[in-house]
Amino acid sequence: MGRKQGLDVEFDAFVKGEQAAAAQGREIDWAREREEWLGYLAELYQTAESFLAEYIRSGEITVAYRDIDLNEEDIGAYKARQMILKIGRQEITLTPVGTRLLLMKGRVDMVGSAGQARLVLVDDRSSGPIRVSVSIGSRFVPPAVEPAHEKIKWAWKIATRPPTLRYIELTQESLRQALMEVAGG
Repeated sequence: MGRKQGLDVEFDAFVKGEQAAAAQGREIDWAREREEWLGYLAELYQTAESFLAEYIRSGEITVAYRDIDLNEEDIGAYKARQMILKIGRQEITLTPVGTRLLLMKGRVDMVGSAGQARLVLVDDRSSGPIRVSVSIGSRFVPPAVEPAHEKIKWAWKIATRPPTLRYIELTQESLRQALMEVAGG
């Protein structure tokens, strides 16, 4: 056969890269990933309850939970808790969507009678989704190996609506504002 040239070299690099990615995927402990996600979800609910504590104590807001079924690729089927807030006649649900999502560690949808907001678990340094541009050229260049980065610290944030999608820190004020928006208040 001789020496590989041109497209053969590019295709060979592509195949080897895909094999390496598949091998890396097999090393992931999906049960641990699920438990970590459920831990972050419990942390979100504790934070929300602490931000609303004075209203919960007075009975002006009631909090309930119910188990829901989720099913995610690689993780499989599992139970997660949905948070239900009742404020007068309003019922607002915080429903987990999952952890196997692009560019984030997890998402929870906050839904009320007037709309919806998204709570996202992202890198705490992130102020919005990363922008990716793709250019199509005549040559495939395999990505360079990047040096090891520091471990990501995940944080819950509120995602604004498109077209100007950005992340807002989850604070007592931002949570209360989001609750009013989804409830039409």
